[in-house]
Amino acid sequence: MKNSLRVIAAVAALAIATPAFAQGGGMGGMQMSPEQRIARQKEMLFQGITLSAAQSAKADTLIMQGMQKQMEAMQAARSGGGDMASMREQMQKMNADRNEALKGILTSDADKAKFEENLKNMPQGRRGGV
Repeated sequence: MKNSLRVIAAVAALAIATPAFAQGGGMGGMQMSPEQRIARQKEMLFQGITLSAAQSAKADTLIMQGMQKQMEAMQAARSGGGDMASMREQMQKMNADRNEALKGILTSDADKAKFEENLKNMPQGRRGGV
């Protein structure tokens, strides 16, 4: 009897924990804050590139503006029953525009080439977006 209760309790705990973990994105039930998302994007996009304080601040601003534009576009699409295919195209364009602006803050050709390399090395479907 005790073993049956333990099995039931274990199954119930898994049934509750699994959806919570899935919704949290695997981050211990927590989603990344905007600051964490900016830091993660900068880490991936500018890997191997040394940014000055001014360049880093400008990158933060550009990434934050990009995130805000994407959030606004997603909310508009959701409220208007938007087409996911056109939303994906719109997001890709926003990411490409943001990436060009980010590349524009770099001064040396070597840094720009490294930035392009970093873009190519990002996971598919997440180029510039985390």
